[in-house]
Amino acid sequence: MRRRRPRPSAVFALVVASAGLGVGISVRPGDASLAVEAYVLFLGALGLVALTKATSNTFEPAAASRVRVPQSRSQRADSRPAELVRIERELEMATQSAFDTYFRLRPILRELASTRLALSAVDLDAPGGRAEALLGPEAWALVRADAVRPSDHYAPGVPLAVVTRAIDAVEALP
Repeated sequence: MRRRRPRPSAVFALVVASAGLGVGISVRPGDASLAVEAYVLFLGALGLVALTKATSNTFEPAAASRVRVPQSRSQRADSRPAELVRIERELEMATQSAFDTYFRLRPILRELASTRLALSAVDLDAPGGRAEALLGPEAWALVRADAVRPSDHYAPGVPLAVVTRAIDAVEALP
């Protein structure tokens, strides 16, 4: 077995630590024991670094890295469009809190409803109730312009079934 020569950086660190020990003992001879303890602690740290480096290359990993497996999963998940991922996340948050329903889901549904109603020459915010009649009560409650901001932002959000029916109502528009 071939014996390795110590690396220059380790030798340099050992020389600097030894010089520091000599300076510490000569400057404060009363604290010599403290300087020796610090020196021994430093030597122990150098030994652990050397031991870690020696053993890290000796053995091959038994299985795939626990860090690389989640990274590869996240790369597969990123193959979906970013906008779809964002909307799914906002929908999930909207079912959890009234704040997210009002500030995240509501603008998306308003934009969808406004676009679909414009194809039939109906203005979502126009007075007269034509948009309300076309959308139905559940969808209208989510997209109406005069919807009141929730006073308790932590109140439960809108149930997913209601969101599903509202989206169905928007999709069913002529």
